Amino acid sequence: MTEATILIRGARILAGAQAATTPIGDILIRGNTIVAVGEVPPQSPGSIDREIDGRGLLAAPGLINAHMHSQSSTMSGFADGLSHPAFMWLTQAHTSRRTPQEIRLAVLLSAAQMLTTGTTALIDHFPGQRFSTADMDAVLAAWEETGLRTTLAMRFFDGVFSDIIPAGIEVPASVTALVSGSGLLAPHPLAELREQMPDLITRWHGRSGRIGLCPAPSNPDRCSDEALLFCAELAQRHDLPIHTHLLETKAQARIARERYGESTVAHLERLGILSDRWSCAHAIWLDEADIALMAQRQAIAVHNPESNARIGTGRMRTPEMLAAGVPIALGTDGSGANDNLVMQEAMRAAALLHRSDLPDRRQWVSARDALRMATLEGARAIRLAGQLGEIAPGQLADIVLYRLDAPWWRPLNDAASQLVFAETGAAVTTAIVDGRVVLEDGRITTFDAEAALAEIEGMEATLRLRNADLFAAADAIARAVR
Repeated sequence: MTEATILIRGARILAGAQAATTPIGDILIRGNTIVAVGEVPPQSPGSIDREIDGRGLLAAPGLINAHMHSQSSTMSGFADGLSHPAFMWLTQAHTSRRTPQEIRLAVLLSAAQMLTTGTTALIDHFPGQRFSTADMDAVLAAWEETGLRTTLAMRFFDGVFSDIIPAGIEVPASVTALVSGSGLLAPHPLAELREQMPDLITRWHGRSGRIGLCPAPSNPDRCSDEALLFCAELAQRHDLPIHTHLLETKAQARIARERYGESTVAHLERLGILSDRWSCAHAIWLDEADIALMAQRQAIAVHNPESNARIGTGRMRTPEMLAAGVPIALGTDGSGANDNLVMQEAMRAAALLHRSDLPDRRQWVSARDALRMATLEGARAIRLAGQLGEIAPGQLADIVLYRLDAPWWRPLNDAASQLVFAETGAAVTTAIVDGRVVLEDGRITTFDAEAALAEIEGMEATLRLRNADLFAAADAIARAVR
């Protein structure tokens, strides 16, 4: 297959989070790689397949959403004011028992939000229940269709969700029986995982140059030590990341202490598997020893400031963790917990969340810190450090163009600060992923977004009928755990 060559002429270039200026220049892309940045001399006739007029546009690295859940993309607007356990059960009702086409539509809904707002790569922590190989084939085929750079985090648990039925809460026996009889949140046998995960990796990892997979405990506390060791061995064998939720709630911190006699982070270290392969979503309830261990092993915390605030689970200790040297990437979480997948909002929240608590402004999370989380540290989370997250020769060609005629870009004062504090995703006009134009003039080129979105309403109505018993159970549990 002949490599396509794209030349972006005359754009303002924000090369990365630490760039002090935005010079006007050109970007030459050959295949999936940036080969020149700056003043690109005239090319020989016929050597450029596509030339993009970058005048009046800002070229910036594509954003990386290091934690989201495609299965909850239909849940915007739900669960305001619910506790974390009540929210989790409502999510089960919304996301269980989906057909392959419904899985695909949920992915396309997620992709439409991200492509049109400047996100070019992501980690999808999927699904919320015990999965089948058919489920994973459906979600992977859908992500391949979107053109986005995707790491599918194969979410599993071979233990129980003890953290979402708080101790001392009385749930009607009929509800308990329904949840048990439905098979909802049934543990995934490790023997089955040992067959499924390597098969999926063999068939899908590296597909199209954009699809990656990794083992992904739902939460280490919901998994056996044997399963966690299997994840570490599988990741080592195939050079993969490992993705998980980590200490999102106070209940999870308590359960870990009761189960292990130490924190989850300390337990992973005791098992000998805490490493820079781990990206850990939320990472809220860490103590000083946990932070030191994360920094020592360069395990990545994935900050989800908006969903943490929305559900009231707590605040990640971002300033202290940055000061200690913990790598921090950034995620939106799923639409059920955050309502949208707009990374600019996540960057802004990450930068602003702690400022009122810190009179010493030197401790504040800066706009450039937040942009680094959404680019370079996200690249680290998907094992592409040094290959993604900047506009520079040799980097993978994931680039987003923003219209500088939008009011919030007038005048252009500091591109990094305006991208974090002023931009909403609304000025995105073009997105290139792996050297391919996937968004042009604000229109998605890889799939029919309008047709997909038109199917969502019918899908949701059908799912509510199919899962009426689960919605009833979720409602009863919500009333019990408010």
